[in-house]
Amino acid sequence: MWQRAAGSSDACSTWRIPGEIQKGKGRCFQMKDINSGKELVNKIKRFIKNYEFEIIASEDKSELTRFAESYIHQNVAETNLNLIVKVINEDRMSTVEMNNIDEHTIAKNIEKAIEVTKIAPKLDYHYQLLKPQSYKIKSKYSKDTANFNPLNRAQLVSQLIKEVNKRRYEAAGAFKTEESALLVANSEGVFAFDRGTKVDFNCVITQDSSTAHISFIDSDMNNFDINKISDELLKTALKNVEQMGIDPGIYTVILSPEAVSEILNYAGYTAFNGKTIMEGKSFVCHHQGKKIFPETITVSDDPSNELTMPIPFDMVGYPREKVDLIQNGVIKDGVYDHLTALKYNRKCTGNTLPPEQASFGALPFNLVMKEGSHSVEGMISSTKKGIYISRFHYVNILNPMSVQLTGMTRDGTFLIEDGKIAGAIKNMRFNTSVVDMLKAVDMISKERQTKPGFIGPTVAPYLRINNFTFSSNTSF
Repeated sequence: MWQRAAGSSDACSTWRIPGEIQKGKGRCFQMKDINSGKELVNKIKRFIKNYEFEIIASEDKSELTRFAESYIHQNVAETNLNLIVKVINEDRMSTVEMNNIDEHTIAKNIEKAIEVTKIAPKLDYHYQLLKPQSYKIKSKYSKDTANFNPLNRAQLVSQLIKEVNKRRYEAAGAFKTEESALLVANSEGVFAFDRGTKVDFNCVITQDSSTAHISFIDSDMNNFDINKISDELLKTALKNVEQMGIDPGIYTVILSPEAVSEILNYAGYTAFNGKTIMEGKSFVCHHQGKKIFPETITVSDDPSNELTMPIPFDMVGYPREKVDLIQNGVIKDGVYDHLTALKYNRKCTGNTLPPEQASFGALPFNLVMKEGSHSVEGMISSTKKGIYISRFHYVNILNPMSVQLTGMTRDGTFLIEDGKIAGAIKNMRFNTSVVDMLKAVDMISKERQTKPGFIGPTVAPYLRINNFTFSSNTSF
C-alpha cells in the first residue's frame, strides 16, 4: 500500500492498493464501448453510498516498433487500464487509483478512500461537482489504425530503411499505433465516454555529421505516407552537410512547424495556464486585452480544428470548446481547470488535468495557430540574410514571466543569403523569449502541419521572425 499525504488545500490523499493480476483477461480491451463504460460506473456506485464521487477511467492498447542503426530491434505491445475514483465528503476529498477493476479491488480501494476523507484537511473553497453535460466533439477513431499490426509497421519501416540506405544513411526511431478509451463520470449524473486512435512516428537519419528528423502524428493510418516521409528526410539530410560556423547574434529566422510547435507549447505551459494568471505569475496578467503582437497572430485552444486530434472533454467531464488565447494580436485569456475556476470564480474552459496533476492548473489541449498567406518558398526568397531552423532541442525555461527560453537547434540549420539556402551551419544555442519572438513575426505560411504537443497535437505554420537571439555557437 502507498499513501501520499495532502500537502496543500487543493491536494488530495491518494491510496494505491495492488489488485490481483488479471490472467488472460488483462490483455483484452475492457472498455470496448459505451455500454462497458456504463457497467463500470454502475459497479463503482454500489460501493459508494452517501458520498459524492468522480470517476476517471482510461484504457489504451498500444503497439510499438523501435528501430536503430537501420534495423528493427524491438516490438512491444501493452494494454493498460487506469481507474481513478475521487470521493468527496463535504469539503474533504480523497483520491484512489487502481489498475484492476474487479469488485474486490474496487471495494477495498474505495473503503480506504472513504476513511481518508474523514481525516483529510479541509479545502479552502467549496468543491462543486459538474452537472450533466452534452458533448458535440468526438475523438477521431480509425479501425485501420486500431487493427494495424507489427508486420504492417515492420514493412513500412523496412521500406524507409531501404530508401535511406541507398544514400548511405542510417535510420533510427519509433513507430507506435494506439487505441484508447476514456470515461469520466460523477455522482451528479455526468457521463462522458469516448474512443480514439493514434499513429505516432518519429525518425532520425544520420551519416557522419549529416542528420535529419521528422515526426508524424494522426488518428488515421491511411494518412501516413512513408514515401513522403523518406523523401523529406533525405531532402533535409542531403543539404545538411559540411556545416559552417557563424557568429552568434540577432538574426532573422524561419521556423518550421516543428519548431513553432515547441515554442507555442512552452507558451501554453507557462503563460496561458489560468492558475498562473490568477496568481500573477504570467505576462498575460499585465497585458490582457492589449494588442502587443502583429494582427496576423492568432492562437487558440481549438478541439474543433480539422487538422487536430480533438480531446472532447476534460477530466471532470467539462465539454471542450474553442478558447482564443491571442486574437489578431490581442491577448485574450488563458485556459482554466475546474479547481481554479471554483477558487477564483472563473469559467472552466474544459482543461482540467487528472487529479495527480491538479495542483499545476491547466494546459491547452489542442493548440492551433492561424495560417497566414505566404508560401514557404516565398518566405525564403524574400529573406536577404537569415537562418532556417528545422527544429529545437533541449529547450528549457529561463524566465516564466516573459516565457524566455534557451535551447539548441538540431537536425538541419541552414544559412539563407539573397533569398536562397546558402548551406548548412553548425547548431546554435538560442536565448530569447516567446513574447519577443511573436512580436517580431512578419510572415506566416499558408501551409500548416500537425505536430506532437505537450498534451494533444499542435497545428502550426512556418513563421519568419526578425528578432531572434543566438547566444552562442557549437562545434557540431
